[in-house]
Amino acid sequence: MEQAVLGTIPIINPAVISRNTFDDSLILVNCDTGKSLNLNYTGMIIWGLIDGKRNPEEIALQVCEHFTEVPESVTEDVSDLLYLFYEDGFIGYELKL
Repeated sequence: MEQAVLGTIPIINPAVISRNTFDDSLILVNCDTGKSLNLNYTGMIIWGLIDGKRNPEEIALQVCEHFTEVPESVTEDVSDLLYLFYEDGFIGYELKL
């Protein structure tokens, strides 16, 4: 799967709304496209770390601090999820020059 571009800053599309569900997941809806995603707890943590300030590597570091056990592929996994968000229009990227 494609990965987020290293050195870029993900930003949330303002047309995306999110709602917590009764089963501790988060539903994202892109009002521009009608696409939706249901995030598990890990996905919710990553979504919450998209603040327009952190790049994918910094988000992965925060994930490592949040959980006691993380796979060695955490940076790649975070990058893959960010790319999925991007591909479906839930986020965009701000390039830091």
